[in-house]
Amino acid sequence: MEIKRFNIDTDLEKLENYLRIQYLENKNMTSWLPERLHDLIYSKDTYSSNPKSSDYIFMWEDNNEIVGCILPDGDAIYMSIKKGYENLFESMVSYAEDNCRPLFKKDKDGSIVFVVIANDSLKYRKKILKQRGYTRQQKEYYDSYVCPQKVDVSIDLPKGFKLVYGNEYNDEGNKWSACIMGFRPDLENQKYKNYDYKNDMGAYISRKKSSMYNDSFECLVIDENPNEKNNVCSYCFVYVDKKSKTAYIETVSTREKYRHKGMGAAMLHGVIIKCKELDVAKCYVNSYGWRGKFYNAAGFITEDTMGCYHRKIKKQDTKI
Repeated sequence: MEIKRFNIDTDLEKLENYLRIQYLENKNMTSWLPERLHDLIYSKDTYSSNPKSSDYIFMWEDNNEIVGCILPDGDAIYMSIKKGYENLFESMVSYAEDNCRPLFKKDKDGSIVFVVIANDSLKYRKKILKQRGYTRQQKEYYDSYVCPQKVDVSIDLPKGFKLVYGNEYNDEGNKWSACIMGFRPDLENQKYKNYDYKNDMGAYISRKKSSMYNDSFECLVIDENPNEKNNVCSYCFVYVDKKSKTAYIETVSTREKYRHKGMGAAMLHGVIIKCKELDVAKCYVNSYGWRGKFYNAAGFITEDTMGCYHRKIKKQDTKI
């Protein structure tokens, strides 16, 4: 058994194929989708000056075949393990604690709170984490939502609003600013009126480097009022992997002044319709907290839940 640090130049296709095979064997998100790996590398890792999550991907190989990997996502760690190699989990957690700590913020006393995400359906992981002193945070959980493509949906929008796909709307600055304002409603305030989003589009531009980009698409709802300078109401980007016939939605955002009017639901219905056209079998989105009700209302069902398991590691117990 060999443990290797991920190298994007030599290992991307191999790790992508491993994740795709795990999905096709399990038919669920107990392993990451290859699309999520691309989102991590080509989008999320461009957001800040913090250590890149992709620099802390580690792969376990048996006879040059990947049988498991550590997949960090910001300040949390996930493990993907091939069936038959479940006994690796505890040693992978230990390895992550030793080698992924730079991703976590230090407290004033030098300690860190290490976070491992584990699927509830993989009960052995919960047991091992508890034995190692981890506690599941009841208010912090994630859901893997899936929309089986058998679901029939329609696009229902108020008069004066329209659903379009990215290739039908060319102002990339408006798209990205609407996405950001959906997460940061305060940016709609007057004091930010001169903020230039085009200088803050690193993630948007980097995403185009993904080999999946040409098969992927944007979906948005626009306000047809000609007086609206930025008329994008809701925005999302959908990675598509034709080989696994799956899609992964990242991100979903609706600006505050357009909420509770059916914009987000209509946009997701547009995603479902486009995925059917592209012969996608299942379309996934990860959620947490109250957002679950939103995705359920749009036709998505909960496939699995995932808990955040926390353990405080004191300074004297670390190599930091």
